[in-house]
Amino acid sequence: MPSELSRRSFIAAGGAFGVLALAPPARVRSLLEAARAATGDGRFLTKHEVATLRAATARFVPGPPYDPDPGALQAGAAEAIDLMLGAFRVRPPLIHAGGPFSGRAGGRRDDFAHFVPLDRLATLGWRIRLEGSRGMRSREFAGPVVGLQEIYRKGLAHLDERSRSAYGVDFAAAPPPAQDAILSDQSDSDTQEFVGAALANTLEAMYGAPEYGGNRKLVGWTPNRWLGDRQPAGFSPAQVSSPDPGPRVGPAAAALFSAWLAAREKGRP
Repeated sequence: MPSELSRRSFIAAGGAFGVLALAPPARVRSLLEAARAATGDGRFLTKHEVATLRAATARFVPGPPYDPDPGALQAGAAEAIDLMLGAFRVRPPLIHAGGPFSGRAGGRRDDFAHFVPLDRLATLGWRIRLEGSRGMRSREFAGPVVGLQEIYRKGLAHLDERSRSAYGVDFAAAPPPAQDAILSDQSDSDTQEFVGAALANTLEAMYGAPEYGGNRKLVGWTPNRWLGDRQPAGFSPAQVSSPDPGPRVGPAAAALFSAWLAAREKGRP
């Protein structure tokens, strides 16, 4: 009997929530498909780098068989991160989704799918964030900046180096416990620089709006009973003023929780 509850096990046991699962908008979907069809590479990362990133994101937010709910792999987090890294390879850049409505709760179309053009200052800021300052005077007014593209490219290569050195295989081919050992090594500053960026971006892709390429079929929202963007339908006065009903806990989840409580009490002095 397991001694602790798995991530969102109660919610999973309660059954799926009836949220309308819309596919990512046609433009983002076509970019993903075009990148795969050409060489197997991503929009910015190579095929091998995308595979390594998938493996890393799958350890940040595990899915089946390690957790009953979908994880970063099922949400397409790595592909969404790759789109962000190559945001300026399309126009307008895939930075800010439009608005006001996505069509998931009313409205005539998915406004989120129409990305907003950036002004000059926003373009400069995002290029610095993604590409780094690259020694350009116009980008180093606050000092040199290492961009996310370089952090990912060097970080993914470093994961492979660590894995080959310790286990004789690339990171994506290493067993999950070995991957966890590499990612959690606090003595390795190169790995932790990558983890700091990749973990944050994975969570954004996992739980953000699907128009950015992640959260496929709303797998980041559905198990958590998160309704997502609710405008223009909004909420009724009763929904606003009353607590949510909470997850429906089935017999399996109740038994699991009882076992967890018993194990916890047994471990206390």
